[in-house]
Amino acid sequence: MTTLEAPAKTRWTAAKYLSLAAPDDNKLYEVLDGELIMSPAPNAHHQEITFNVAKLLDAFVRANKLGKVYVSPLDVVLSDELAEPDVIFVSVERKSIVGPQRVTGAPDLVVEVLSLSTARRDLRYKWDLYARSGVREYWIVNPDAKTVEVLTLVRNAYERHTLAEGDTPVTSKVLEGFSASVKDVFAE
Repeated sequence: MTTLEAPAKTRWTAAKYLSLAAPDDNKLYEVLDGELIMSPAPNAHHQEITFNVAKLLDAFVRANKLGKVYVSPLDVVLSDELAEPDVIFVSVERKSIVGPQRVTGAPDLVVEVLSLSTARRDLRYKWDLYARSGVREYWIVNPDAKTVEVLTLVRNAYERHTLAEGDTPVTSKVLEGFSASVKDVFAE
């Protein structure tokens, strides 16, 4: 009697994906935990919030000449994995990680705007990925709760710096002096 075996599951790496991807393919693919994941395009509300966060960060970063702010889609390669954070900040000191096609290495700050299709991944797997990769600050923006949780890396794990809601402002340890209102993050 012959036993049939299921075909081996393909284990994806960032390098494998990038060797096959077209350089101008702006689809949202991620390589997380050996899986190739394609996410649908974000909805308009998600995009408004992402744009608001990027504008707020970019104004502060430009005024203080601290580095650059980027918005997805932009591949971020972290070892064998590839993520697509909604907003990315890379400091002047770390600008060498930004190439013409992607960021290779841990940005100083990443922002994920939660959505139904990505929340579980953002709150579990990406939380761990960003921490073990050395991303110094991770913002989780929750459109349903209208909150911004700012997490900072302390001894390879994230600790809450701020949970901004209502009148509590969004502040940052990485961008010292930055402050924004929650209303501005969720403005329509």
